[in-house]
Amino acid sequence: MSTKANNFQQIRELGFYQQAAIAATLMERMLPNYQLFSEVTSFGDAALPRHVLDLVWEWLQVRRAKINFERLQDELELITPEVSHFDMFGVYPAVDTLIALDSLLNGISGQDGAEFVNVAKISQASVARLIEYSSEDLDISTEAELKKHVRDHELMAYEMDCLGEIIGIVSEMPTFGREEIQQLKAWVKEQGVTNLGMELNPEPSAE
Repeated sequence: MSTKANNFQQIRELGFYQQAAIAATLMERMLPNYQLFSEVTSFGDAALPRHVLDLVWEWLQVRRAKINFERLQDELELITPEVSHFDMFGVYPAVDTLIALDSLLNGISGQDGAEFVNVAKISQASVARLIEYSSEDLDISTEAELKKHVRDHELMAYEMDCLGEIIGIVSEMPTFGREEIQQLKAWVKEQGVTNLGMELNPEPSAE
């Protein structure tokens, strides 16, 4: 199994557009976490993050595409839930999803690959939070025991393995045309689950 540090370093060693493609692929795995929260609570807009991510894929494919990412970030901020307003765990992965999407847009507009690494870090932190939440009834008494439990958990192992796979696929892609983007989206659908292990219900999206 690959380690977090190795994965993050491998992302840093790739080209800017490869880093962006990895972040966008990770977002495909996170997006349903917000969409489900929005549908269950009738809060926000389940379609907006999907639209924003489709525009990111368009930007990857047509690099001269004129997209106002700052305006999109303002729109995403308006549909980000306040954690204190919801008495349910699902608000946390919903917020994580929009924070990660904001990082992706920051990376594009600021030409900053570190923001794309942040997307991977946010995704893994979201997984860790779920593992900790689901472990509250277990006999874990110290911080060290909890960290080991999170690190050894099958969901975290799967998260890191998925990131390692995405890095491997993208590292073989010097450019991102329609075929490459379809390949990355198809990989996500083949996994069948989100980063939190929830079954995917892929929606048709603009190519």
